[in-house]
Amino acid sequence: MSVHITAGSLHRKTVPIPDIKGLRPTSSKVREALFSMLGNIQNKTFLDLFSGSGLMGLEALSRGAIVTSVESSNPACRAQQKLKNQWELTHWTILQGQVETQLRQLNAHTFDIIFADPPYNAGWCQHLPLLISQHHIQTTQLVLEECAKVQPIWPTPWQCIQSRRYGQTKLHFLG
Repeated sequence: MSVHITAGSLHRKTVPIPDIKGLRPTSSKVREALFSMLGNIQNKTFLDLFSGSGLMGLEALSRGAIVTSVESSNPACRAQQKLKNQWELTHWTILQGQVETQLRQLNAHTFDIIFADPPYNAGWCQHLPLLISQHHIQTTQLVLEECAKVQPIWPTPWQCIQSRRYGQTKLHFLG
């Protein structure tokens, strides 16, 4: 399977999606809606947690962002690294490891936008904001992708500013 980048400098580039169990690339409809809502992200720092195929990070890169991707799967990270090298993407850092471990390593970093697409219905929407706070990671925009059927309970002091549903997917914008 492969998908296309929808806009920016990488517009129409084909991204091969590795055949990895559990990998669920975000649909083009959701990607387009998200980046439309984010607006201009030129030179903004973008942290992509549970990055999988790297598609969201590539979309951010194509719009001029500086991207850090975190993924635990070795094959997925190898596929991301291959694209980074082939396309000479110098503003893309790929970190291989568990999200909890990598957030500990990113302690006290600041990102303009943090996007996370964790395994659906696994409690990450409640847990992830706590980890971000615990490791003093600052952001002006935290976006969590979750199954539309799940209604997370947000930990204090995080508040859901808005949620948008796209079929079976829901994007939650926290601040």
